[in-house]
Amino acid sequence: MKVEGDIMIRTYRAEDKEYIVNAHYDLYNSEFGYDLSFRHFIEESVNGFIERTDCSENIFVLEKSEKQKGSISIKKVNDKTAQLGLFLVDPSVRGAGYGLKLVEAAINFSKEKGYEKVILWTNSELKAARTIYEKFGFTLMKTQPQKLSGKELIEEKWELMLLS
Repeated sequence: MKVEGDIMIRTYRAEDKEYIVNAHYDLYNSEFGYDLSFRHFIEESVNGFIERTDCSENIFVLEKSEKQKGSISIKKVNDKTAQLGLFLVDPSVRGAGYGLKLVEAAINFSKEKGYEKVILWTNSELKAARTIYEKFGFTLMKTQPQKLSGKELIEEKWELMLLS
């Protein structure tokens, strides 16, 4: 899907795995101090997509000039619920609305696959992402303490009901 100019959102290819894993680790390590356990978590998540090859799931990749600059995924929780994850926008393209475009692609895919609800888990410190979720109508449903990368965090569950 062409977004504008040399920007596009496309579906996952095998060569995206290394980018998704490393980009998440590098970004979250530099901006939030997450350690290698977070890299392992991301790698397991991407491997799960590769192993399942379920047509009701997808990873979308943001490209600029044919270079990966972001990602988002939709994973099947059950027949009615999808889970958004692996959301990342490279700092070099932030502020141009591409995060909104990625979330929109994930929501549209979820609707096409007949999901009734999209959930996501995030941390309270990820403020920019939370702002995007709110713009699409996601509602904060639950908070709980979580330890990640040796840090005490507040984990949040967000939910969006999809209209037919």
